[in-house]
Amino acid sequence: MNRHYNELVVGRIFIGSAEDTEQAVLSEQIDTVFDVRVNGREGEQAYNYIHAPITEEATAETIKVGAVKLAEAYQAGEKIYIHCGSGTGRAGVMAVATLLEIGVTSNLDEAISQVKNARPAVKVRENMQAALETLYK
Repeated sequence: MNRHYNELVVGRIFIGSAEDTEQAVLSEQIDTVFDVRVNGREGEQAYNYIHAPITEEATAETIKVGAVKLAEAYQAGEKIYIHCGSGTGRAGVMAVATLLEIGVTSNLDEAISQVKNARPAVKVRENMQAALETLYK
């Protein structure tokens, strides 16, 4: 089975699309799934699911809230899967913020580069870039 998600931090943090969540959970033994889409999943999930949306109305604030939750899960030793719809927009932005929160990277440019190296399709839109700069520059 082909893997369509990517490893961001070896054995600990993975990033991908909503569609690949189940495969990542099973293949990587994910402890917690972070869904950063505005509209999350409905109903019960067969895994630990946290809806941490990045909203257009409060982009910087919602990035920070989600990244802090992700950092707490990481520091607790959990394996994490971050996703949005395609795994190339909001998930990439949250991955950037998470790398900075956990101290894997020391600056915003380095974090963006590491995320894009792990998942080349990631695109940081202008408004998301501005929010990241507000938080981490």
